[in-house]
Amino acid sequence: MSLEDNLKVTTILITGATGFLGEYVIRRLLKSRSEIRAFVRPTSDIAWLSKQDVHLFFGDLSQDHAIQSALQGVDLLINVASLGFGHAPNIVNSLIKSEVRRAVFVSSTSIFSKLSTRSKVTRIQAEFVIAESGLDYTIVRPSMIYGSPRDRNIWRLVNFIKKWPIVPIIGRGDALQQPVYVDDVAQAIVSASQRDRSIGQSYDIAGAEAISFLDIINLVSAALGRSTKKVHIPYVMAKYASLLFGSIGLGITFEQVLRFREEKTFDISAASRDLGYKPLVFEDGLAHEIQWLRKL
Repeated sequence: MSLEDNLKVTTILITGATGFLGEYVIRRLLKSRSEIRAFVRPTSDIAWLSKQDVHLFFGDLSQDHAIQSALQGVDLLINVASLGFGHAPNIVNSLIKSEVRRAVFVSSTSIFSKLSTRSKVTRIQAEFVIAESGLDYTIVRPSMIYGSPRDRNIWRLVNFIKKWPIVPIIGRGDALQQPVYVDDVAQAIVSASQRDRSIGQSYDIAGAEAISFLDIINLVSAALGRSTKKVHIPYVMAKYASLLFGSIGLGITFEQVLRFREEKTFDISAASRDLGYKPLVFEDGLAHEIQWLRKL
């Protein structure tokens, strides 16, 4: 019997439901007997969502009245919408006014970057507001998410390697990262929402292994049956080229160039202990992504 089969019968509101991760969270929640609501912007693409057993509420996260209307009668909020846009105070205030105590918030491991970006600062401030709110909160921080054509990371690389025999690599390409399969993140979010021991806790959610960009290229090439030549671009050259032109090969921005040298590895032991979290190794998650490619 799956986690979703044992889900407490509740009314759940999810934000960010039309996004890449939000769709996978919705798919898992739909396996339960709970009433599922989605808070979506009027301009969002709801083609898939409108065909599901989901009650839609329209509004913007900057609109307190719209959030509070959607929260009426709700037992649990799952906020998948980005915390990087400064809406956390509105959401927290709306939860308090609506007397909804339980909430799971999705943040990002990008808050641990040494770079001082606006979105990083906003997310850190959001986590502080949430932690000081008095709510029964849980914060989930995914690393780089991949797993379908909607993924803006590995999917872009897969398609590049499929089309081109030469792959540009910034620097040595040996910095470690820990990409996580999208459905593993969705499972962790749903699990956190159902476990009292997760209340007041924050969890880093990453893949089962740390892997270098070079190894990722090798695994993608092997999965596609392609032979690729790797061209190493000096870090300094890549930095100034991305600053001058906005981005370089594979659409890599200046900020992403700066992060290429960072070790992005995370401790998932707390999530494993408290949430029963067992993520896929990258090669297995990549196999699912390649299956998507072959369907198109």
